[in-house]
Amino acid sequence: MVTLCAFSAQPAAGRGIVHNPVRGMRGVWRQSGVSTGNGMHDEQPRLRKPSRIRLVDDVVHSLEEAILSGSAAPGTRLVEEAISKQLNVSRTTVREALLMLERSGLVVSRPRGGTFVTRISRADALDLGYTRALLESYAVTVGYERITPAVLAAMSADIAEMGRCNLPRELPRLLQIDLTFHRRLVECAQMPRLLALWSSLDGQIGALYIRAVEEFEAGNEFVVAFHQKMLDAIASGDLVRARAAVVEHYVRFNDPAQTRSLAQEPTIEALMAALG
Repeated sequence: MVTLCAFSAQPAAGRGIVHNPVRGMRGVWRQSGVSTGNGMHDEQPRLRKPSRIRLVDDVVHSLEEAILSGSAAPGTRLVEEAISKQLNVSRTTVREALLMLERSGLVVSRPRGGTFVTRISRADALDLGYTRALLESYAVTVGYERITPAVLAAMSADIAEMGRCNLPRELPRLLQIDLTFHRRLVECAQMPRLLALWSSLDGQIGALYIRAVEEFEAGNEFVVAFHQKMLDAIASGDLVRARAAVVEHYVRFNDPAQTRSLAQEPTIEALMAALG
């Protein structure tokens, strides 16, 4: 059975985590008996049993934990019956949880084929990156005057916390910190519907992180430097520079090693022009 890392909805503070650049999410999956190839996987991840009254939410969190920790690798088939037995909940509860995860983009359902952990392609990653970039850069445009020194200080603290994450084991924690970091910017726009649209992509951002850790071996140093560059631009007082930095942040994240040509992809300048 697959062992999974602890999941926390809030980043843990004050832990002395030793820096450990990622050199093997594939290794973690191999040790757990889960293949990282292109085939489908039937082995079921070990899940934390629900402990709260709202069982559907807890099943969702338990499955998120398994997916983001790598215990349930991309392509893993999630079987309702096996999950319901392991967590001692009804299949209806599991079905509702899987539907919620499908809406968030972490799993995909195939007619008469079952439900599988999402395997995000490069095309998917680019689509997601551009969409999130447009939403977030617009939020920065609208809310730039509300990005106060207090907001910037909180974002700086988020980056420091990212640097204390032990990857790949604490990938779920890193993802939560990352979402908090970016959410601070979007909330400054004070546009609830924009925030809701932006938040609807959270699950797919998790899948994107898994892809980056596996394919590009993105470790702490890269994550910290990547976010610090964006924060420096936002803190510069130059709105044009800040917006461009947000767009670049998402576009470049799809290829941290920058080994692939962007010649056939929308340029930063083209995306910025689309914003008006």
